[in-house]
Formats: sequence, C-alpha cells, structure tokens
Amino acid sequence: MTRAIQHELFPRDDGARIAFDGEIDMHVAPELRKLLRKALEPRPRTLVLDMAKVPFIDSSGIATIVEALKLARGWSGTVRLEGCQDAVRDTFDIAGLTRLLGIA
Repeated sequence: MTRAIQHELFPRDDGARIAFDGEIDMHVAPELRKLLRKALEPRPRTLVLDMAKVPFIDSSGIATIVEALKLARGWSGTVRLEGCQDAVRDTFDIAGLTRLLGIA
C-alpha cells in the first residue's frame, strides 16, 4: 500500500528545498524516491530536505535519502537534512549518517 507523502518544494539559488510533513516509512518510500529523483533532474548543487514536521523515519526512508545523496554526488552535488526532530536525528545517528547528510 503506497501512501502519498506530504511535501512542498521551494526553489533556492543553489538548488531546491523540500519541506516534508508526516512519517517517512515503507509506505511512502516509492513516492519519495520519485520525488527526490525529479528534484535532482536539473542537477542542483544542493537539495535541502526540511524534516521539521517528520516525526518518524524507517530504514526504507533512510535508504531512499542515501540513494538520492549518491545520485547527487555524481555531479558534485549534495543532499542535506535540516530541522530533524530528536527521534529522527537519533535514527540517523544510530545509522551513522549524521555527518554524511550534514545534520546539525
């Protein structure tokens, strides 16, 4: 069962920012993958993922974000996360991805 992922896209001088709202889990991961690939099509220097309204992320969501980062690095771009709630940040900490994704 695929669920829609609530988001809003904002252009930036160096790329784009996507603000998400809701849980990121295996039910939204396929749509998240499509959304991130589309946002990366113009090869932005930076794609910022605003996670302030994301209370939970599972391993499928994390894998999808890491996949986007690998794609962006193909042209020296980056994917960075901002505004992570404590539970989401802890999940990235446990996975060892805090530094890789520029989580402050």
